[in-house]
Amino acid sequence: MTAIAARLQTWNRSLDDQIDGRALAVLRIAIGPIVLLHLRPFLTAGRDGIIYSDRFTLPFWSWYPELPRAAYMALLWSVAVAALVLSAGLFTRVAAWVTVGGVAYNVFLSQTHFRHNRAFLIILLVGLAVLPSGRRLSLDSMLARRRGVPLDPRGGSRLALTVLRLEIATVYLASGFSKLIDSDWWGGTVTRLRIERYRPRLAEVGFPDWLVDLLADPGFQTAAAKVLVLTELFIGLGLLASRTRKAAVWVAIPFHVAIQLSAAVQVFSVAALAALVVWIDRPQNDRIVHANRGWAIPIKLLDWTGRFEVVPTTGQLAVDDGVTRREGARAKQFILSRLPLTFWFAAPVQLIRRS
Repeated sequence: MTAIAARLQTWNRSLDDQIDGRALAVLRIAIGPIVLLHLRPFLTAGRDGIIYSDRFTLPFWSWYPELPRAAYMALLWSVAVAALVLSAGLFTRVAAWVTVGGVAYNVFLSQTHFRHNRAFLIILLVGLAVLPSGRRLSLDSMLARRRGVPLDPRGGSRLALTVLRLEIATVYLASGFSKLIDSDWWGGTVTRLRIERYRPRLAEVGFPDWLVDLLADPGFQTAAAKVLVLTELFIGLGLLASRTRKAAVWVAIPFHVAIQLSAAVQVFSVAALAALVVWIDRPQNDRIVHANRGWAIPIKLLDWTGRFEVVPTTGQLAVDDGVTRREGARAKQFILSRLPLTFWFAAPVQLIRRS
């Protein structure tokens, strides 16, 4: 009990710590195009003369204001511009809240507008508005440096980041649990019907006929549905624990790619993949990479979350965090397992070598 109490006290104190927003900046940059993808059906419908994207509306509340068509379209385009400004990191807080307000207003215009993927997008936007997402990789930070008053890269509280993380993990847990207790989901009926519905789409993206037939087989779907549900629960639970977080992120990547290929989930897959960066913490000790030009340039270009500080050298590649020094092949494997574009391929290899 004493050990548990000590851990709780340590965790409680850490919630007051300031955080580094480098990883959040990656999500901020990605969120603008994601918002544009989300708004595209509404903007297209507006050009066709339909005020809202659906053929009818079902208001949440009778008092909720509905704008005239011209004002509604102006609002949507303003939100689109604000989303791009948010991605650029200019007037980041203002742009974030304008984007949140516009997206939320549109979603709550009608019950037919509400989708879980749109609610997830709003959660991410609120997180970016509350947390210090504009202090790194942004026009705000660049302009501040030019004025001679550079922004402190740290800011915001770990409590706010923890709440955002819990919200994201809850999405997986709630979705997985609801499928677990639904006999149609657990038994494979829903997934089989979904495959039948999107069979033409699977063929379009290059799935061979034998694979599509296998996916549509009732026996296969009975087993596959259980794997899907348990995978979703594993991701949600795995993200909450530091020891299993890397594995949960690794599983989440093909999980969302598969969903995007096999179902129409609008922007959920791309938003969820982008949101995985919120689980990245900058190391307490700076990881210094001693690299020649051949390695230094790719690392700087691909190290989107700022995990390394690159120091030029003419010697062999090495990574030093003040405690452990890795050289040669070990250093290459370690670096590749920390870069976003190579993580999925390199992390299992590093785990195998370590074991």
